[in-house]
Amino acid sequence: MRKFVLALAVSAAFATPAMAEPFSGAYVGAEAGLDNYEGQGEDVFAAGDAFDGISGNGLVGGVFAGYDFAAGNAFFGIEGKASLSDAEASYDDTIDTLDIRAKETFGASARAGLMVNGNTGLYARVGWANTKFKVAINGTAASDNDDALVLGAGLQTRLGTNALLRVEYVRSDYSDFIKNNAVLAGVAYHF
Repeated sequence: MRKFVLALAVSAAFATPAMAEPFSGAYVGAEAGLDNYEGQGEDVFAAGDAFDGISGNGLVGGVFAGYDFAAGNAFFGIEGKASLSDAEASYDDTIDTLDIRAKETFGASARAGLMVNGNTGLYARVGWANTKFKVAINGTAASDNDDALVLGAGLQTRLGTNALLRVEYVRSDYSDFIKNNAVLAGVAYHF
């Protein structure tokens, strides 16, 4: 009995802990959340004027698709995304008016994550996004597409065999003039 207990203790000491099965394979999903855009501008109405902190909130929804690769207790992946926002920021000083609306966004990012247990993983993302903005200055409208660096972090957990739920925070930096913060919840199906 003593030899059996000693053998069990030695094998337990050198045993590798069971690793969580990381996320892997192709997936598609949908997400929705809260969107906030903050803008800065110079020379909008007249030379030398400056605006900082023009902010607009709204809802955002979209679809995404990607592919995850498993590596030990980690997962790495690529993801494409398309979304539509109704965030709007306005300024009105009774003389001049400014209205900025975010519309459709398309982007791609790389993800890397670690499993924290058998069903849940934490991940970070870095990527690129292109958003169409509609701007009206004193009633004159124009639209422009701007590129952004995208950084984010999230948590995803399995809901059964193929479905998962995820929550993430994403920050998009559109040069020096516009910043976006979004909190998103999504569901996905892994193939």
